[in-house]
Amino acid sequence: MKHRILTVILIITISRIFGQYIIREPQLMGGSYNFKMIFDNEFYYPPQAISDMREGEVVVSFTINAQGTPEDFKVIQSVHPQLDSVFIEILKLYTWIPGIRDGVNYPMVMKQSHHFKIKKYQKLVERRGYDAPPFAFQPYSKSLKVYEFKSLQLTPKSIYKGKQVNINQFISEYIKVPDAALKQGISGVVEIAFIVESSGRISNFREIKGIGGGCTEEAYRLIQMVDWEPGMLKNEYVRSEYQIKVNFGKSQY
Repeated sequence: MKHRILTVILIITISRIFGQYIIREPQLMGGSYNFKMIFDNEFYYPPQAISDMREGEVVVSFTINAQGTPEDFKVIQSVHPQLDSVFIEILKLYTWIPGIRDGVNYPMVMKQSHHFKIKKYQKLVERRGYDAPPFAFQPYSKSLKVYEFKSLQLTPKSIYKGKQVNINQFISEYIKVPDAALKQGISGVVEIAFIVESSGRISNFREIKGIGGGCTEEAYRLIQMVDWEPGMLKNEYVRSEYQIKVNFGKSQY
């Protein structure tokens, strides 16, 4: 009996000790989908780095603080000073789910790397139609702060083929229910959020509520079909979060 009691006490003690050190690393919001979308939209190869024919892997470390904000960037492996700086500026645009230690949000150091090739970049420019990312809306804020709708003077506008459109009506007209959802009889409302950058480009998709069957991905596709005019605050275009519901069912908007 004594042996059993001692065993139980030992198990409880070990569980408590290890429970105090349960760690979950920070997670990039939207994972590889968001990483590729933002990188492909925002990256540009500095002309001097191209002229110097500098290619290779840049490695950067940074801290994701308890609020999920990346900070304290350090170049561990450099290819070219200007290329390093461009990579860091892109990394600052990503949103993160903060790491957890002992049940609370906890600052953690992360590493991110990318292998840069000039020919690959030239193909990207041809595909997207621009070299240095344009900022068509002036004046714009260079702050990385993301504002809520309620704090904006003017909210973002959706534009299709040069004309402002009602985004809900646009979705109703162009939505395509995925085959997987049809086969599984899935219907309902998907809720998503994304950031409208001060440039008008969009970034950082996140799923608030999903229903499966590829419906969230279809919602992302619809949002990317339109152009966006960013929101304004204090007479400057700023970053802001846009939330929307996409109905995969019979109900009307």
